[in-house]
This record gives sequence, structure tokens and C-alpha cells, in this order.
Amino acid sequence: MKKNKEEKILQERLMSGSSFRTLALKHGLSYGCVYRMVNKGITNPEKENAKRQVNAEDLPDDVKLLKELLRKERLKTELLNNIIDIADKELGTNIRKKSFAHVGVITNIY
Repeated sequence: MKKNKEEKILQERLMSGSSFRTLALKHGLSYGCVYRMVNKGITNPEKENAKRQVNAEDLPDDVKLLKELLRKERLKTELLNNIIDIADKELGTNIRKKSFAHVGVITNIY
């Protein structure tokens, strides 16, 4: 089978979400043939590696900015967790523990 037809079927499956049976009827193929084509195209490691190999220079500036902000937020979270741990040790308490966690719902009984 031609690569063009396989790529067209794969694109159509990914873009429209058409079922294997619908694609098979549309292109005059068997259900199994379409199923194998689509799964081969999706699990083809060469295509996946080509998509994943994106250099940092190729990313837009806003993605770089978001990555930097995410890194800073992770550092901030780690710092706050360390501060809580130090306070727990110095005060001998567990700050993260919920207060009154053992108390159930109070109901009015008349």
C-alpha cells in the first residue's frame, strides 16, 4: 500500500477521531488493515522520536519563560516545605497535621 494513503488515513484518524470501521469503509479496506496501519503509525518510534526532539532554541520565548517560572515555583515550594520541617523540629509539633481531625460531625439530638 502506498505511504500517502497510510499517512492520509492516520491523519484522518488523529484529526477527526473516525472509527476504524468508518475509515475502512471510506477507503475500501478491511477493518484489520486500517487498524494495523493506524497502530503502526502511532507506535512508530521513528516518528515519535522526530516529534520529541525539539531543541530549547526552537521553543517560543513564552515557553522558556514558563519553564523558568515553573522552576522558581518548585524552588519556592521546596523552601516552604523545609521551613515547615525546621519549625516542626524546633517546636516539637506537627504543623501539617489537621487540628481536630478526630472530631466527627456534631448532630443535634432532641
